[in-house]
Amino acid sequence: MIDTSIYLERFLQDYRFRMARPYLIGDVLDFGANDGELGKLVTGKYTIVNYDHSPLDGARVDSIVTLATIEHLYPNDVYEVFGKFKNCLNDGGRIFLTTPTKMAKPILETLAFLGVVGKDNIAEHKHYWSKADIFALAEKTGFSVTRYRKFQLGVNQLAVFEHRRENA
Repeated sequence: MIDTSIYLERFLQDYRFRMARPYLIGDVLDFGANDGELGKLVTGKYTIVNYDHSPLDGARVDSIVTLATIEHLYPNDVYEVFGKFKNCLNDGGRIFLTTPTKMAKPILETLAFLGVVGKDNIAEHKHYWSKADIFALAEKTGFSVTRYRKFQLGVNQLAVFEHRRENA
């Protein structure tokens, strides 16, 4: 969980919220929601999912947001979760994701060592995702990446996933 009492952690969280805001349509499921701080930007129903993934079962939403979360899971678990996401999204729904890039690892570990970001939070990172990893995740779970870009000097990345359109 993000320690929002640490200035840089709160700043980065707010930055991610500003990036996600245009993608918050309808009912929103926030996967890795921390304390639900994103909820203030949501106009529809807002569902928080943290360690207990049972709210994914039977959920129907227009948007799924997962901000700085998938790096805390093993890749196989992320694939499993994205399979559940596929079942949760209404037609036209999308997933907005942010995650640190591979080049972020030594930077984040140094910042954690210095106490600038939460040590426990960084120690929980299981996998740093590359662009190729993100596109493979989309392909293998039935999504297309409709937007991808790096930000914060290439240390973070975002992707927007939509249901893959099958050729008719």
